[in-house]
Amino acid sequence: MSDNASGPGTPDRFPALCQGDPDLADLALRSGLSEAAAKAVAAIDAVMIKVRRSIQRRDFGRLILARIDPSLEVSHLDAIIAIAHNPGAGAAPQDEVTVGIIAERLGIDPSRASRISADLVERGYAFRVASQLDARRICLQLTARGERFVTAVRQTKWRIFAGSLAQWDEQDLVTFAALLERFAGWAIDEAGMSRSADAVKQMMDETEPGVELSQAK
Repeated sequence: MSDNASGPGTPDRFPALCQGDPDLADLALRSGLSEAAAKAVAAIDAVMIKVRRSIQRRDFGRLILARIDPSLEVSHLDAIIAIAHNPGAGAAPQDEVTVGIIAERLGIDPSRASRISADLVERGYAFRVASQLDARRICLQLTARGERFVTAVRQTKWRIFAGSLAQWDEQDLVTFAALLERFAGWAIDEAGMSRSADAVKQMMDETEPGVELSQAK
């Protein structure tokens, strides 16, 4: 029997969902979920894959750069944002941004961070200043152009983001925000992820030929 319990003239209980991995839906079904709930789990996974791929391709960042300054690359955007983490004027010495800090924030090699930083200085988005802690150390700050760039990026992001949700019903938005926050809990549940990782390792160990032979003995 269908979970929708629909018939002639009767609307479906559930909205149409994107097609998810049938194996995942089957696993969820065998875990005790209803057919509709299992399909929903698979659909959520499919949507997350699409979002993750878009993030990996840096689609959003490239769109922003195309609108603000097509001559820049995504690496420039990342470095400018990394420098912008510094509060700027009046910042405490410990908030100084060096090439090493940029490399750390972006997770890249210091030599690459140095090249990108030099490029930003040449393009007029940043300038070098002596450290307040050690005059031998050089720090980076955003120029007025760099500050305008950061503001433009944020406003462009907000416009795109808000525009994509502008047609949503108010109640849908409020409900989605609450459910998204609730859903995100699994991603920050380190204990739960650790247990899942242990379960996967155990599953892999059990399929190893050597383990099966030792168990047979």
